[in-house]
Amino acid sequence: MKAKSSWAADDNELALFLEEPNLCRIGTTDRDGRVHIVPAWFHWDGEKFYVGADAADHKVNNVRRTGMAAIEIDGDIRRKRGLLTRGTAVILDGDEGRAAYERISAAQVRRYQPDRPPIETAARMASRGNPVVIEVLPGPLVTWGR
Repeated sequence: MKAKSSWAADDNELALFLEEPNLCRIGTTDRDGRVHIVPAWFHWDGEKFYVGADAADHKVNNVRRTGMAAIEIDGDIRRKRGLLTRGTAVILDGDEGRAAYERISAAQVRRYQPDRPPIETAARMASRGNPVVIEVLPGPLVTWGR
């Protein structure tokens, strides 16, 4: 994922932005062609975005059917900085999905809830429902702001 111009063309600026505790919005398309957009915590590993979910979520069913998702992240409204990417997506489920959910949740807890113990909190989160992970391989990046 690389921006052709703007602040995100600088790998360090992009990495710093993606480490901030901003929510993403994950967009998918339902069976009727309607857009489904929901806020979520995200994890970025330098190549892919990861969003934890429950297997019964609409966004999960939409990704299973289409193999696509969009990720939008914007920062503090005073800076008006953000990015949008669309890409291929898969669901990590079963034992692999639960392990991935716990791994990304620990990283997310460090970013979004730094006062909580990340390993224990992630394990507690992964013990509820039927956790899966949406893995998004981003396409071209659209950015705005400075």
